Amino acid sequence: MYRLLVTLALCIASVSAFVAPLNNAVAHPAFAAREAPKLNLLENTMADFTSQVATSNMVASNVQDFGGYFFPVFGIVALAGLILFLAPPLVDE
Repeated sequence: MYRLLVTLALCIASVSAFVAPLNNAVAHPAFAAREAPKLNLLENTMADFTSQVATSNMVASNVQDFGGYFFPVFGIVALAGLILFLAPPLVDE
């Protein structure tokens, strides 16, 4: 019986850890009513679009921008080595 009461008390204590504390210091409402912004669909012109495409192409234009193939190849080799190291030996029992 004692073990059941301790287990129940621990369950209640662990559940109460996930309850958000009440904060009565804030007196203003959580959501204030405001008007949605007016969107102009013609604002994004073709010139803006081409400038966005040009800047996205400047991020990585060739392989050497991010150090070449060294880190991807090293990562794959390291992962394969870790898998081989952690794999149990196949022994007939």
